[in-house]
Amino acid sequence: MSRMLASTGKTLVAVSLLGAALTVAPEASAHTEPAARQTHDVPVAGGPSGDASQKLADRLGISHTAGIYLDRTRRRFVVTVTDDKTAQAVKDAGAIPRRVAYDTAYLNGIKTKLDAGFRTPGTMWGVDIPANQVVVRADSTVKADDFAALKKFVAPYGKAARVVRMTGRTERTAGAINGGDYIENGVVSCSYGFTVRSKTDSSYKAFLTAGHCTNTSGTDWRKSDGTYIGYTTGHNVANGNDFGLVRAYNANVTYYGNVEGANGVSQDITYSRDSKVYETVCASGYRSGYGCGELGLKNQTINYTDGMTVTGMDVASICRNHGDSGGPLYAQDAALGLLSGSNDSECFSYYQPVNEALAWYGMEVF
Repeated sequence: MSRMLASTGKTLVAVSLLGAALTVAPEASAHTEPAARQTHDVPVAGGPSGDASQKLADRLGISHTAGIYLDRTRRRFVVTVTDDKTAQAVKDAGAIPRRVAYDTAYLNGIKTKLDAGFRTPGTMWGVDIPANQVVVRADSTVKADDFAALKKFVAPYGKAARVVRMTGRTERTAGAINGGDYIENGVVSCSYGFTVRSKTDSSYKAFLTAGHCTNTSGTDWRKSDGTYIGYTTGHNVANGNDFGLVRAYNANVTYYGNVEGANGVSQDITYSRDSKVYETVCASGYRSGYGCGELGLKNQTINYTDGMTVTGMDVASICRNHGDSGGPLYAQDAALGLLSGSNDSECFSYYQPVNEALAWYGMEVF
């Protein structure tokens, strides 16, 4: 996704929070047990894995590197570097170096100032790693004077930052059980995220969904056939987050550690990790079903048109719709994120990284 943006200047469309007002529930989906998978990182054709490449970049430091991304043609990870010595260290480690002008510390400094100085509804910004820029995206609702203010802010940074127009609107997406299935609490209908358990008490089961779904007056949750499945125990929609926890509390319901996949076949989720730029990721939700695309951006700030701001979001080129909120983002058997919002005009969707939610509640996927 970000390669297209960087190379063509094509603009993104608006983002939406995808929780929907309560509607008639759809048919429950069948459960099919998948074959077990043990892939624990992005598959590559030689060189360090994504996790190893990230650790290498972390070790070299944010003043010498500017992030990693997957070169999908060569199926190798690229480590962006700002000097020859660091480039050689990357080569010695078996990874691919790419010289860029700006390091992570400098680009993150620009983003931090944007976060502190602006809350313009209908905007999104963050570091585009392959483009080596901070890119501010303003949708069709952003007025000319607000757009001009953002342009004025980034102007002193030259090629390190730019502002582009998006079409559409930036909105939230708030409409046996698996990730991606229909859930409702009498107020909103959303999508089931990941089944989780306590790290200290494996008998304590729960599931994750979007925080703007659990942050409503309805606390009792039911599946598509009306069966009670649990009650809200927490939500975090402060400090830029968007995740919530529901206690699984019906012994007659099996809370599979699966998500709905292609053609009605479920995918077993066995662990969680951080996403990698340019890897292929998949999502599931009760309105849009199953879909896959490219993870194009990380650590993005989203200013929804209803005034809610979220930070640290992953962005994928997958079409999502109202009611898909809270649905899972994953790569094979790895849990990656929970849907927060989308831009349904051009199929970009926005995800709360799941590891932050798991750490907050002391949970793990299984």
